[in-house]
Amino acid sequence: MKLIKNGFSVGIWSENYKELAKWYTDILGIEEDLSANMDNDSFVAFQFGECWFWVGQHSEVKGKSKDPYRIMPEFYVESVLETYEELKQKGVKIIAAPFADPTDFEKFCMTIQDPEDNILQFYGKK
Repeated sequence: MKLIKNGFSVGIWSENYKELAKWYTDILGIEEDLSANMDNDSFVAFQFGECWFWVGQHSEVKGKSKDPYRIMPEFYVESVLETYEELKQKGVKIIAAPFADPTDFEKFCMTIQDPEDNILQFYGKK
């Protein structure tokens, strides 16, 4: 097998994928690039270069995330501190305020929770 280095996709399954995707658009400001609403394949997708983040409906997923720390999508931003202030103003639940990356003190991280209790991180310059 030969993986394509710049091709990657990560998704979050939801019982109410349209509502969750709307939160990502309204709160995080990312715009929908692709969607499908079929019997067995319904999703909203957001493209970042050659990579995709999507929110989709799955028949086996009900309610909020039961293990929110298992998978943590990470979004790269220009300024973690500015992102923190913006999301705090919007009432987003902050799990970890900005902190210096222990492997590269010029970079910062912060962690939030979406409405279905999925955990997301933001990474970038201070």
